[in-house]
Amino acid sequence: MTATLDGPQSQRVLESEHQKGKERRPPGLPLGMPTARKLNARELALLLLILIGESPAHGSALSERIEELSQGFYRPSPGSLYPALSKLLERGLIERSRQGRLKIYRLTKDGHRQCDELRREADKVRKRLQRAGHKLTAMRRAYELNMPDEDSSMLAQAMLEARMDLKAALHESLALPPDKQRMILKTLEETTTAIRALGSPKRNDNDTPGTRRT
Repeated sequence: MTATLDGPQSQRVLESEHQKGKERRPPGLPLGMPTARKLNARELALLLLILIGESPAHGSALSERIEELSQGFYRPSPGSLYPALSKLLERGLIERSRQGRLKIYRLTKDGHRQCDELRREADKVRKRLQRAGHKLTAMRRAYELNMPDEDSSMLAQAMLEARMDLKAALHESLALPPDKQRMILKTLEETTTAIRALGSPKRNDNDTPGTRRT
């Protein structure tokens, strides 16, 4: 039987972590609208498959390539990366060899075939990370004008993830009844007003419209 990423055997291999991803990601959530979890297990496995197809590499190098691709937005932890690689090995989509102290991963024939078949889906995942990286870089630059580099980087990351979760929550709420939709709308309007008020200059109580200080 030909190895696949999504065949019956593959489903058993990836099922546990993929189910966790489904719990955190609203059903039907478009690929262009991620939650703060960034990638689920299947998406990470697919991205790794494509990256290995472009150039065989060891685990740390693959993490670095994902981090560079997303401009620092996402770097898979060892606890996510190596289980994903192990699953690809078990499915016969990649193979591993030693070069000195490094374990190098490369595609098998089935892995190359799967890359060709799933490239369009993989490109969506790649572009999603690239868009998130562009947004993160822009936010960092904006924050750097008013705060230290370390604070700006941490705040930009947290703010971008909060924005993604808000978009996901709004998408998840689309099926709610009209009364709850109106509650959501009121909440958004009040929040927008409160945020804009934070950036408004404070007016002196002694100031009155139409007068000028001398």
